[in-house]
Amino acid sequence: MSPEATKERILDGFAEQLLDVGYRGISLQAITDAVGIKRPSMYHHFPEGKEQIYVEVALRMIEADGSQVNAALAGNEALRDKLVALALLHSEDPRKTALDQRIFDATRYVSDDTRTLVSTRYVAGLLTPVRNLMAEAVAAGELRDEDPGLLMEAFFGITNAVPALPEDVGMPPAKRGGPRPAAIELANRVVTLFLEGAAAR
Repeated sequence: MSPEATKERILDGFAEQLLDVGYRGISLQAITDAVGIKRPSMYHHFPEGKEQIYVEVALRMIEADGSQVNAALAGNEALRDKLVALALLHSEDPRKTALDQRIFDATRYVSDDTRTLVSTRYVAGLLTPVRNLMAEAVAAGELRDEDPGLLMEAFFGITNAVPALPEDVGMPPAKRGGPRPAAIELANRVVTLFLEGAAAR
């Protein structure tokens, strides 16, 4: 196995454990056992141990999610279509949404420097593009003259009504072929609720 492949498997194993048991429950021994390496090999890739692995897992997730957010915004012209695309981002894989939450929860157990790094990247990669969308819509008269941050939070709150596909469906997330019609319909309904409540008057 190449060094890069070993590193990726360590990150994947850490992400799985983070999802299953949370940051405080992670066993580095269980990760090395699952990957099939010895602990010195893990420390060769991650000399600072658990927190360093957490940082890489968190930043990898933020980068992947940020790419999806940017694609949703760039791939649509109208505000409504952008909002529907954003609402659908987590509708296909409940484990991804749960991992996002575990990464956020872990910030209370890491150093201040790590918390600052992860939080800053999260805000820049995932929140700022959506806040900017809200600010642009306010400036264009599409949304009421309200704080863009409040509009973003209200939007995220209402899109929680678009649930992820249950884990026990027949096809794995990578093979489902995009959002289900029911999720698309629900995303459109919650975006309508948001837009009707936040529409410029």
